[in-house]
Amino acid sequence: MGVITVSKQFASGGVELAEQLAKELGYQLVGRRVLTELAKTLDMSEAQVELLKRGPEARWISLVDNYLIHTVRRIAQQPEAALNDKQYFAAVQELVKRLASEGNVVILGWGAQLILGQGPEIRHFRVVCPLEQRGERYAQRARIPLDQAQDECRRQDELSAGYVSHYLKRDWAEAELYHLTLNLGLLNFDFARAIRAIQATL
Repeated sequence: MGVITVSKQFASGGVELAEQLAKELGYQLVGRRVLTELAKTLDMSEAQVELLKRGPEARWISLVDNYLIHTVRRIAQQPEAALNDKQYFAAVQELVKRLASEGNVVILGWGAQLILGQGPEIRHFRVVCPLEQRGERYAQRARIPLDQAQDECRRQDELSAGYVSHYLKRDWAEAELYHLTLNLGLLNFDFARAIRAIQATL
């Protein structure tokens, strides 16, 4: 009935690590699945929930481009989607806990390390990587200049940090939240080595 949470910096290799870890352990990877089920719960599209995930009307929404801001405001004006922060995050918490109760899962993101807290069958991991390497990885993937890629890494990290700060009142980078922090940049993105390090803590 093991539960693993993975918190990651943007373009750090955390998604790939979570995917490979879940496959290695025979666990269910829970990432987009949470988004899909939350959309069903709130009767909204996945795109709308992705925007609200960042925190409706929160200060960090100013980091999102004008088109997305307009979309967020449009969503807020829809009677069926008139959610306040408490209603929205209550749904997130319920879904994360229910999915974790199924056991044998790797939960990627969503502040799950704080929603679930500590427990004998729960392990929390954080994945980081130097900005220079993350920028290079994302620049190649998105086919954009390196400086733009680094800016996007910073922007996405700020959004994720804001999500955790807004809803859970904690700093997502606190070392005390995690059983282990993995710097995939220093590991040269050796996912097998990272997985062995994680398995040693289980």
